[in-house]
Amino acid sequence: RSQTEDLGDNNMKAGEYGIKNLQRILANLGNWTKEEADKYDNLDDMYTQLVFQFNRYSYHVLKNVGGIYETPKSIEQTGDVYEPAPKNLQKDAVAFLNKQLFQTPEWLLDKNILNKFSNPVTSEMVGSIQSNVLSSLFGSQRMNRMAISANRFGADKTYAVDDMLSDTKKGVWSELVTKKPIDNLRRNLQKSYVETLIGIINPSQTAGITLSFSFSPFGTAPVKNTDVPSIVRAHLTLLRGEILAAIPGTTDKLSKYHLQDVAERIRRALDPK
Repeated sequence: RSQTEDLGDNNMKAGEYGIKNLQRILANLGNWTKEEADKYDNLDDMYTQLVFQFNRYSYHVLKNVGGIYETPKSIEQTGDVYEPAPKNLQKDAVAFLNKQLFQTPEWLLDKNILNKFSNPVTSEMVGSIQSNVLSSLFGSQRMNRMAISANRFGADKTYAVDDMLSDTKKGVWSELVTKKPIDNLRRNLQKSYVETLIGIINPSQTAGITLSFSFSPFGTAPVKNTDVPSIVRAHLTLLRGEILAAIPGTTDKLSKYHLQDVAERIRRALDPK
């Protein structure tokens, strides 16, 4: 319940208020950072700090998913020390991420600001935040903790891995239903989505994915021997079917190329021959 720069009891509400403040700041950032002979260094510095703050809000929310509350108690006190974060808060956290982060935050991509100091050949900060948060959300340790929590505390009190994946898919892959063109950042995010999950079922194909968790002093338990890969495989199979069904109705050329590519990546991951 305690996080750096977090004094509230609901990270989603706090994040929404914070983002509204950031939007107000961004609209005035050019005038507020203006200084004689400055070559947009002030604007660059303050925009970067604004994006970093947006990143903090995202990670504050992310901690709720698969979160465990710890309430230190002595033996004279009643109740458990450990309990899962409330199920509704975990679902609200994913809904927040879908709305505020995974849906391209166009307000952060103001060309009137970026074109003053940001060379297009450099990395895109917003895209990096999207990919990093998604990778953490789909981290094998987090999903295994959610599966273990469901067994210990009961399905009624916990947010299931399968439900989390389904809720995230509704946000990240909404274009499969709406048939709207998929913008560049969304295409990149959807590829990260698929590659992160492929890294769980086929760890040798994806470098840098954490696939185990420690149970000191008993050593390391491989995630491949848990329910997580089984759930992920089923999710990828379902997702591929939805992608293939959406391709014929996709009129935007780049979007269609993207969906064809992603469907083929999933096929190879599910049947690596």
